[in-house]
Amino acid sequence: MATVSPTSGGSDAAIAKMEAAFDAAIEKSAKITEITTEKKTELDATKQRPQN
Repeated sequence: MATVSPTSGGSDAAIAKMEAAFDAAIEKSAKITEITTEKKTELDATKQRPQN
């Protein structure tokens, strides 16, 4: 029976690739949150009734 030693190079590369994908997703999510917050603020401002 042959002993197979794990190769760290392949898993390290896979982890780095996953980290890059997560970083990109987090960046996109932050941008989407920023845009939607601005839009909601604008919408709320238009819905406000004038104070008498």
